[in-house]
Amino acid sequence: MAFCPLCRKKGRAVKPVTIESLVKETARTRLTRADGFEFCAGQSCDTVYFHPQSGERILCSEVKVRIGQKETCPPRPVCYCFGHTVEEIEEEAAKTGTSRVPESIAEQCRQGFARCEETNPQGACCLGNVQKALRSAQVRYGARISSRPRSTVNVGTAIP
Repeated sequence: MAFCPLCRKKGRAVKPVTIESLVKETARTRLTRADGFEFCAGQSCDTVYFHPQSGERILCSEVKVRIGQKETCPPRPVCYCFGHTVEEIEEEAAKTGTSRVPESIAEQCRQGFARCEETNPQGACCLGNVQKALRSAQVRYGARISSRPRSTVNVGTAIP
């Protein structure tokens, strides 16, 4: 377990493929390695990735995509594989009380279309973030919390 050297938020390990896919070439060339990095989800922190041993940091400006957890202005990406945003979830929740986005993502993952480690800056499935955005929207718009079971998909696991 490592903590971001800037904001002290607990990091989340990412695989080298995440760094290789999402970090701009100019930043990648200065890195001593692509393995061992951690993702920082701290909203007000400019660090996206940090390496606990080497001290190397990769900043928001050095990543190819907007970091949904760090954004305050729309569009705020929440699903990088299928292009969903927080605003899309909020709009649907405001109209219907819920959103079909989690189910849509889960179905596409079951079909093998997810590429989370390559497209999502946190290097893992977005469904936790999607569910959090939906719960927040439901609270914000006074909607009833859906009684449907939460979708769970393990990236890299075949789903029957």
